[in-house]
Amino acid sequence: MTLTEIIIKAIEDKKGSDIDVIDFRHQGMVDAFVLCDAPSLRQVHAIADHIAESVEKAGFTVHHIEGNADSRWLLLDCLDVIAHVFVSEERAFYQLEKLWADYLIKR
Repeated sequence: MTLTEIIIKAIEDKKGSDIDVIDFRHQGMVDAFVLCDAPSLRQVHAIADHIAESVEKAGFTVHHIEGNADSRWLLLDCLDVIAHVFVSEERAFYQLEKLWADYLIKR
């Protein structure tokens, strides 16, 4: 499995919603952003924890997690792939999909 696939599966395992992948492989940045959301802060944190566990278990590295217990948007820097886990209202507000629409891979 690729790192992106591992992250997507971890999100699906914890019932994350509206998973999108933004492909940056040809941009000289990271390989991808994986975005998802959940209706509650508790679920956002459960998804982020499961992503981190799954990534490490598969032999990849979680370099940094941005956010704290009160954060409504968590960012997991897995070096080649960045996972963004939002509370649904935060995702609707920031609309990263619009910002990076040219690179969005709809699932």
